Amino acid sequence: MRKSNKVFYGWWIVLVITILFFIGGAAPFAVVLKQLMAQFHTGRGEVSLSQSITSIAGGITGIFVGRILHRHSPRRFMLWGTIISGFCTLLLSLAHSLLFLYVFFLIGGVAGAFSNAIAVFTVLSRWFTRKWGTAIGIAMAGGGIGSIIIQPLVGIIAQNYGWQATYLFAGSLVLAVNVPLILFVLKDRPESMGLLPDGDKPGETAGLLNGKIVVQPSAKLTNTDRNNPLFIYLKNPSLWLMGISFAFVAIGSSAITTQEVSFLTDMHVSDTVAATARGITLGIGAISALASGWLADRLISRYVTILFFFLSMLGMLILIPAVSMSQIWPFVIIYGLGIGAGGTLLPIVTRDIFGAGDFSAMFGFVIVLLAVGNSVGAPLAGFMYDATGSYHRVFVIITAIYIIAMIGIYFSFGANPKPLVRPAKSKK
Repeated sequence: MRKSNKVFYGWWIVLVITILFFIGGAAPFAVVLKQLMAQFHTGRGEVSLSQSITSIAGGITGIFVGRILHRHSPRRFMLWGTIISGFCTLLLSLAHSLLFLYVFFLIGGVAGAFSNAIAVFTVLSRWFTRKWGTAIGIAMAGGGIGSIIIQPLVGIIAQNYGWQATYLFAGSLVLAVNVPLILFVLKDRPESMGLLPDGDKPGETAGLLNGKIVVQPSAKLTNTDRNNPLFIYLKNPSLWLMGISFAFVAIGSSAITTQEVSFLTDMHVSDTVAATARGITLGIGAISALASGWLADRLISRYVTILFFFLSMLGMLILIPAVSMSQIWPFVIIYGLGIGAGGTLLPIVTRDIFGAGDFSAMFGFVIVLLAVGNSVGAPLAGFMYDATGSYHRVFVIITAIYIIAMIGIYFSFGANPKPLVRPAKSKK
């Protein structure tokens, strides 16, 4: 093993993943939702079902991806998943019916399971131990920055050239930028380059972060259980409490982010301003992605997660009575700070509770629960709007959901209070 005097290659891995998430900020669905409704002569609920389909497809596939990546190369799966996702996005520009839309969102969801969160965080967990939270925070900030920069551009393209052009733009970006980065720069493990995680020298270890903060299996184990860590933890309430809490948050965030542009244009705001507001909502999350990762390296992630869930709830309390853009902007800032931390904190909480050794399998299961939440949020908001002509009830429900999620996260770490500060990370 060697440690180069140059910048630790793990930070180049972080940069690549940051760019991948940055390009993800071009996702055009929320911006073109009304155009798709007009194209297919249907309501918001039916069009929003496409988001449920892609979430469920990705979640179910994630069960198998987590176990596969535990033994095989994430880079290889990321490459093919990205290629397929890119072509699916291009082909969405040819959609001539809702069925066509549903089919290609289904294929994209399956492909995305191989190229998105599970594979990305598995790679980062191999390159970093002590600095894992910071690395994830930097990478996740890419999505927020991409949203704040690219979403207004997507809005301009949609307003001037239509929804077909936006999907051509988004798909071309994925194929032209993401595929070469994965192919030529991304590496699975530091050991393949003669390096150690965090750029440590031989003899240095990451200390306590490779252990578990919580969780012992609560039921008697069989021999089959011992050979499959997921079976062990399926018997523990912590897995379900944590997964359902993040799933509830996903219900809220998917409902808001997919319907935000439509809600604002209902207030007679232009498409470009509405897309800009959505871009800022997601883009300001770059701050919380960085901050939450930095905090989670120093504090127990239980309390960091509760803090950002609280900010999301506070943002909803601002949104409920809002009737003008002067009231919307405070929501954009506070809610954006809240939801921007979710992608950073989910893998950190998962590893805090279950340890690094079982991370891929555990995270693959949690992604399923997250997918269920994502699949509920968008159509829930769309169908409730179609039935009532208003988003008010949806906003009230989402506010209550965030309160439940905060309680669930607290107890997922056990009923007893835990120290606020993370134990010191020693080097041996």
